[in-house]
Amino acid sequence: MTDNVLRSPSVGTSTTDLVRPCGAPRLPRVEPVAPPGRTPLVVTLSGGGFRATLSGLGVLRFLADAELLRDVRWVSSVSGGSVANGLLAVAMPALRKDGFTRIAVDDQLIRPFIDQVSKESLASRMLRRAWKLVGPMSRTDLLAQQFDELFFGGLKLHELDPEWRFIFNAANTSTGVRFGFERDVLGDYVLGDLPTAPYDVPLARAVAASAAVPGVLAPTTVRGLPEFPCQRDRRQRLVDGGVYDNMGLEPVDDIRDAFLVALNAGGLFVTGSTGGRIPLIRDLSLAQSLLYRQSTALRRRAMVERFKAYEAIENTDTGAMSEPPPPWARHGVLFGLATTMPEDPRTKQWRASNPGEPMEAVARVKTSFDRFDRPVCRELIYSGWWLAGATISSYHPHLLPDPSDPPHWTEPW
Repeated sequence: MTDNVLRSPSVGTSTTDLVRPCGAPRLPRVEPVAPPGRTPLVVTLSGGGFRATLSGLGVLRFLADAELLRDVRWVSSVSGGSVANGLLAVAMPALRKDGFTRIAVDDQLIRPFIDQVSKESLASRMLRRAWKLVGPMSRTDLLAQQFDELFFGGLKLHELDPEWRFIFNAANTSTGVRFGFERDVLGDYVLGDLPTAPYDVPLARAVAASAAVPGVLAPTTVRGLPEFPCQRDRRQRLVDGGVYDNMGLEPVDDIRDAFLVALNAGGLFVTGSTGGRIPLIRDLSLAQSLLYRQSTALRRRAMVERFKAYEAIENTDTGAMSEPPPPWARHGVLFGLATTMPEDPRTKQWRASNPGEPMEAVARVKTSFDRFDRPVCRELIYSGWWLAGATISSYHPHLLPDPSDPPHWTEPW
C-alpha cells in the first residue's frame, strides 16, 4: 500500500524502512453504554507533570459538583494527566458506591494525592532508589514502580472498570504514531493490537510510558508481550504521549454523540525566553518548545472551529438543535490554564458566583514530578475547577442542574 505510507524520522526514509499501517484487523474496544436519558461525557487531560495532574483533578471535581461526573464514559490522557486518569480508575469502585459526589472526589482522589505530593518529591524518591538502575531496570521502569507503590496499588489494565473507557497515550518513536493503553487492548495502528488480559500489564506501566519525557526518562517498552501483528522486527520504544498529541484528543475524535471536556495544562511558550546559556542546549530547547506550541495550537484551533459549527445550530439554553450537526462538528469545551474568559452575561454570572478567577501564574508552575506545596496544589485544583465551570456555564449552561445558580467552590479540606 504505497499510497498510504508513513515516513518515520526515527527509522529513516529508505524504502526498507517505510512504516505502513498494519493490515491486521484492529481488536475491538468495548464501548461504554451511555447514561439513560443524559448526554455522555468525554474528558481529555493533557500532559504537564503534577501541574496537569492537579488541574485535571480540579476538572473532575467540578464535574462532580455539577452532577456530571456520573455521565463521563471516556477519559483520554497524556503524561501528568494520565496520573489523574489512573487515580480516577483506581477510585472508580468507591466513587460509584458513593454516587460520584464532591465529597467522594475529595476523599478518594484529591486529599490522598495532595497529602502525598506535598509531603515528598517523587523525583527525589527516585534519586534515592537510583541504585536499582544497576542492571536491566530503566529510569522509566523505576518511575512505573514508584507510581505503583504510591498511587495504583498493583492494579492491572484488564482490571479497570468496564463501564468507562480509560485511555492512556504514549508516543511510539519506532512507528511515529500514538501508542494507546486501554482496558482491553494496547498497541498502535502501525504495529497492530494485542489484548491486555493474558499479560497482566500494570496500570502503572501505562502511566509511566505516557509520562516518559524524552531526555529525562528513557524510552520504554512493555516486557512480556509477544510480537505485535505487524511488528516486523521493530520493538516499541515509547515516550511521553505529549510528543505526539499533548491533549489526548486523537483517540476520542470519532466519539461524536458525547460532550467533550478538554483540558490543556501544558507549559507556556514565553516570548523572548533564552532557554539557557549554552547555545546548543538553548536552541534545541527553544525549537522543541516552538514545535510543541505549534502542534498544540493547530489541534486546538481545529477543535474550536468544530465546536463553533455545533454551537451555530444549538440553542445553548436548552440544548435543542435547529438541524442535524455536520459529521465533523463536535459538542464541547476546550480550555487551558492561561485561558481568559470573555465579558458576557453568562460569564459574569459565573464570576459573581465564583469571583476568584485564576491568575495566569498557575500556568507557569513548573512541569515536574517534584514536591508541590499545599497552597500550590490548591491553586491548581481550583484553576481546573474554575475554568471547567466557567466554560461550561458560559457556552453550554443547559448541562448544569440549575443554570441560574451554578456550583460554588468549597475547599477540599
